[in-house]
Amino acid sequence: MSKQTLVLLHGFAGGTDYFNRVEAKLRLSFDVLPLRLPGHEGEDVGPDTVEGFAEWVMKDLERREIENPIIVGHSFGGYITAAIVEAYADKIAGFGLVYSTAKPDATEAKQKRNQNISRVEEIGVRAFVDDMIPGLFAEGADPMLISEAKEIGYMMTVEGAIRALSAMRDRRDVTSALNQTSVPAVIVHGEKDGLISKESAFSPNNSRISFESTDSGHMGMLETPDAFCEIIERVFA
Repeated sequence: MSKQTLVLLHGFAGGTDYFNRVEAKLRLSFDVLPLRLPGHEGEDVGPDTVEGFAEWVMKDLERREIENPIIVGHSFGGYITAAIVEAYADKIAGFGLVYSTAKPDATEAKQKRNQNISRVEEIGVRAFVDDMIPGLFAEGADPMLISEAKEIGYMMTVEGAIRALSAMRDRRDVTSALNQTSVPAVIVHGEKDGLISKESAFSPNNSRISFESTDSGHMGMLETPDAFCEIIERVFA
């Protein structure tokens, strides 16, 4: 019997190696496909809207002849996943937003995105990543994990960073789409996540959506891989 395809979408300035501590275990239950998003890991730049990234993902899956996957997105990848739920609900078998939200940026967050765009233009990707990545992890996280995440981020292009930041800044509220879902779904929150609060992450009111937490910061699949896998397997396997 063939396994269900589990598509993993990484976050901003991330890459497929964000899932290298969970992929092997998840493969026991799923056919796992981590996707490299445009503008990341040296890839050509892509869209500048979350909806555009969602379309890119679905076209890539169609090209691979993958039907009815479960799609789990981390952070920026979660924003893309939420857009997929809104536009392509009939083409997925389940979804997860991990350390992410279906809500839009608040005014202050939009201003911070604009500041980050200016910083990328001024100091380049490497210096920007050096400043950003440590704050994604919980206090006291393994320095090697932080170093590995930085190395992944260094491969992002300047234009890719600018487009992704613009897409995140301008994304819409799609919680209504999640409220209407009829497929199994999960929202995973990091109890030590300094970027996305529990209140901003836990929005939809739908019995099909499970709400889970890990004892981690924003990077639970690296910080608490066993707990991350247990949640995904319990919800979807």
